[in-house]
Amino acid sequence: MRSGILLISMICLAGSPARGDLPPGIETQSTVADLNVEELFRPSWDSLFAGPSDIGCLGDEQHRQITCRWRGRLDTDFLWSEQDQENVAAFGELNDAVGLRRARIGVEGELASWGRYIAEIDLASGDVVLRDLFVGFRQPGDLHEVRVGHFREPFSLEGGTSANSFAFMERSSVNTLDPARNWGLAWFGWNEQEDSTFALGLFQSGTGPSDLQGGDGDDTAVTGRWTLLPYVEGNQLFHLGLALSSRFPNNGIVLINQQPRSPLLDLGDSSSSPFLPTLRIPADFQQLFNVQAAFQNGPLTVQAEWYGSFIDQNDGSPVFLHGSYLDLSYFLSGGHRTYLKQQGTFGAVHVEHPVLKHFSSGSSQKSRGYGAWEVTARMAYMDFDDHDLPLNSLGQPSGVELMQATFGVNWYLADRLRILFNYSLAAPRNATSNEGLAHLFGTRLGVFW
Repeated sequence: MRSGILLISMICLAGSPARGDLPPGIETQSTVADLNVEELFRPSWDSLFAGPSDIGCLGDEQHRQITCRWRGRLDTDFLWSEQDQENVAAFGELNDAVGLRRARIGVEGELASWGRYIAEIDLASGDVVLRDLFVGFRQPGDLHEVRVGHFREPFSLEGGTSANSFAFMERSSVNTLDPARNWGLAWFGWNEQEDSTFALGLFQSGTGPSDLQGGDGDDTAVTGRWTLLPYVEGNQLFHLGLALSSRFPNNGIVLINQQPRSPLLDLGDSSSSPFLPTLRIPADFQQLFNVQAAFQNGPLTVQAEWYGSFIDQNDGSPVFLHGSYLDLSYFLSGGHRTYLKQQGTFGAVHVEHPVLKHFSSGSSQKSRGYGAWEVTARMAYMDFDDHDLPLNSLGQPSGVELMQATFGVNWYLADRLRILFNYSLAAPRNATSNEGLAHLFGTRLGVFW
């Protein structure tokens, strides 16, 4: 009942108009397109907190020091598939699915002049799942932020890009090697020119969706990421990055693909694949690698990443898993993605002529149009078929290789409202045989505020 009330509230809030101006005291980061990304992504409903009991969020514009704003998103997915007989025999039927991929609600704001906070939960699974819960400490003029709480580890480029503006319905299947969100303490910094970033943190993972339980698969980790913009000119840029994560399993077990999910509707924080089994490897050390590159030229964006995982298996040879992908996206309408220089990731999509002005920031200054149209393509490869992997419960090889091609069309009706269509052709196989082909189709209606 409470979840239903929250979801209804989220839908109502999604229709609330966004103010054209930001509350005083909010610092925006510069982007390649010089867009105000904070305004684009964070419309404010401060009037919701204008009751006499909300002392921290009261006061006139001149004296306000602590702000509160709603945030959230709803992603509704429609998924179906077609499989050949070999694929059905190997993985079973991938039943069609309709449901919420994300149903998030939360608050965020500034804490006077010394920091900010975010608190957000996800209700898509029917349970309350913690996503972000952290405080970031930063004085005006600082070139860094110290963050403590539950937040995303600084690792991959696709993982660091918000799903609100990511070019596909899901990140690549090899993104299962991204550690995603965990409890931690981290330092995020950038230089004065904002052409390089560096982040380093200490993290503790859990075994449940909110990382509140311990057991097999939880670990303590040190994760770091470095990015560089060797070339920036107008709406053109070239991005390079490197990330490392040294992880120490607390129970001597490394689990790959441990988060629960349905065959098609993936509710995990990192993307996965219905063709990847859970890999259970006895080990006391795991080293994750990530190399990333991206190029943007106006409406065209190309990005690629390689992931690797070295696992020092107990009583056996080391295990090495790896994978990569190449993404291309092009805006037919002439728009493009922004780039967040202080984060080293891609940011919001700005729609100049929205279909529904009500869902756009600064809507009073925009004329109606056809929105923004984007075409996308991705080729991904995952090799989780090391011959030193432990056998599964049936005494068979547990690894898998996966080649997957994805094509998509995205229609941005407004800054905060879009429809996505994706088609994927997946060709999995194990060490002994090919396991057929699967055609995966998906449509998403996404809205955020």
